[in-house]
Amino acid sequence: MEVWYEMRLKELRERAGLNQEGLAMKINVSQSTISAYEVGERTPDLRTLISIANTFHVSLDYLAGLSDICQPIRQSDLKPEEIYLLSLYRGLGATKQIGLRSYLEGLAFK
Repeated sequence: MEVWYEMRLKELRERAGLNQEGLAMKINVSQSTISAYEVGERTPDLRTLISIANTFHVSLDYLAGLSDICQPIRQSDLKPEEIYLLSLYRGLGATKQIGLRSYLEGLAFK
């Protein structure tokens, strides 16, 4: 049974260099509970999900697989020119937004 968070949880844990026992200690559950989360046998409650997200400094949306952005971007994190560019982007039609994303991805991955 594949659960939305199981793959991200294991990925985050391994990327942090933690074994299941180490993560269990950080979020105050047992190692067997972590194992059950990772294979989809158990579902963490909201408080535990928040603890996991805080431990790995990711958003709940990222943990849930709803977003590929690890950390949410707050307006206070943006520079004025980034806010300006975002407003320009939002003013574009869908087709132009797709074209712009493709162009930026091309620049980013060269």
